[in-house]
Amino acid sequence: MVIVGAGPTGLTAACLLATLGVEFVVLERDSGPMNLPRAIVIDDEGARTLQVFGLDQTYLRDTLAGDGSRYYDDDGNCFAETGRGPSNFGFAKRQFIFQPELEAALRARLEQLAPGALRFGAEVRDIAESGDHALVSVRDAAGHSHSIRTQWVLACDGGRSPIRERLGIAMSGNTYEEDWIVVDTRNDPDKSLHSKFFCSDVRSAVSVPAPHGGRRYEFMLLPGETREEVLTDSFLAEVMAPLRPFNREDIIRKTVYTFHARMAEQFRAGRCLLLGDAAHLTPPFAGQGMNAGLRDAHNVAWKIAAIVRGDAAPQIMDSYDDERRKPAWDMIQLAVAMGSIVMPSGRDQIVFRDLLLKALAPFPNVRDYLIQMRFKPKPRYGQGLFLDLEAPLFEASLVGEMIPQPWIRDLGRLDSALGAGFALIAQGPLATAALEGLDQDSLLGLPLSRVCLSTMGSGAGLIPEDSAIARPFLTHRDQILLVRPDRYCAAAMFPDALEEGLARYGGLLRDDGDHPQGRAQLA
Repeated sequence: MVIVGAGPTGLTAACLLATLGVEFVVLERDSGPMNLPRAIVIDDEGARTLQVFGLDQTYLRDTLAGDGSRYYDDDGNCFAETGRGPSNFGFAKRQFIFQPELEAALRARLEQLAPGALRFGAEVRDIAESGDHALVSVRDAAGHSHSIRTQWVLACDGGRSPIRERLGIAMSGNTYEEDWIVVDTRNDPDKSLHSKFFCSDVRSAVSVPAPHGGRRYEFMLLPGETREEVLTDSFLAEVMAPLRPFNREDIIRKTVYTFHARMAEQFRAGRCLLLGDAAHLTPPFAGQGMNAGLRDAHNVAWKIAAIVRGDAAPQIMDSYDDERRKPAWDMIQLAVAMGSIVMPSGRDQIVFRDLLLKALAPFPNVRDYLIQMRFKPKPRYGQGLFLDLEAPLFEASLVGEMIPQPWIRDLGRLDSALGAGFALIAQGPLATAALEGLDQDSLLGLPLSRVCLSTMGSGAGLIPEDSAIARPFLTHRDQILLVRPDRYCAAAMFPDALEEGLARYGGLLRDDGDHPQGRAQLA
């Protein structure tokens, strides 16, 4: 396996593959880490991915859990506020990070899992496919050229992806006309853990917490302002004055960014897969850019492991595009929607916003739905590697969704019991007995763990500490859930059909021709 790019997406994919027992090499064109604080937020789904290889026990313990968001008008009035929200997936919805520290933690963990797998100064010069493999031509740090034969190439090489360009894959979507100044600070007087959005028709601005007493500030450029001008000390001192005093020694980084809402027209070309920014570019307002890449990595890693270590068919990689395209685009649209609030295009849009919020005052549930962005898409796939996704037995079926992760009494987070591979979750006595009688501990070459949950207040099993977070499991209290390694529910089976259901799912991924309902999900 060849992974191109040693940013968060590439390093996460590498750690996942190492945990699942897949050999690989990570090729990074730069001579060393970039050490730039680009991403500043990791969400609950992203943190859950890092949990698979143990970063919940180390790095994630030192992140800052956000307290929500506040939105201010030109008069300094807070016209909307959101809270933390529930930790349905085991972590806070927004945790603030310093990206160089995250990447250092990922590199350290990768070195533990796969010593010597990361190669800096290694530039991919060409990729040629031939039958059952790809040949990657590389020039190493010493200037020597050689080739690597591999089954798959994961292009995690950024928004300007040379591999995507070489493959001729176009990006569609939009680029914002307005550039933004981004300033990262230390020793910041604002200790609030709220993200703050200053929604002005003059100059929109954003203020976001950062670890170690820092903060990030973003300011929209106005017509006629140049990149050179806005990064001078005098300009920054003026624009930052309403929020904090300017001190050159407190500036960690200052730059100008152009925000994009764009997506590659395909995520797969033969044996090359585009992940992260190489596949999609997201405006920063929802904090989803890096997190979308982490979702890509988890979606891809277990499927590659099932192909390499098991007998899954290579065709299952088509499901990567099937599953990830719409959710990635939905997150882009969420960020665009938030952008329309953060940077209103003029006084008319501000007046409309204020009138809308006033009109919704008698309807607090509807107002909160809009203000708190509760229209954020749930982690759910509408097609892909699932059984009976199109015809769920129960209206609130978890099939196709990421399962909740409640804290478990005397254990910790639920995933600690699930392991890195597939898992079966039972609740009632009949389902528990079926698990105990199952003579199978692997599926498609990956571990198959068994977990009994005590969600109904009685019986043996793991006891969730928060019944509200565990409540969605009750929809399937008489069934057994098959959970994919990326924590999405693959199937729900009654106890007397457990072995048949596992065989059906195995057949779906082997594409053996005996499971027409499963194959239809790939269409």
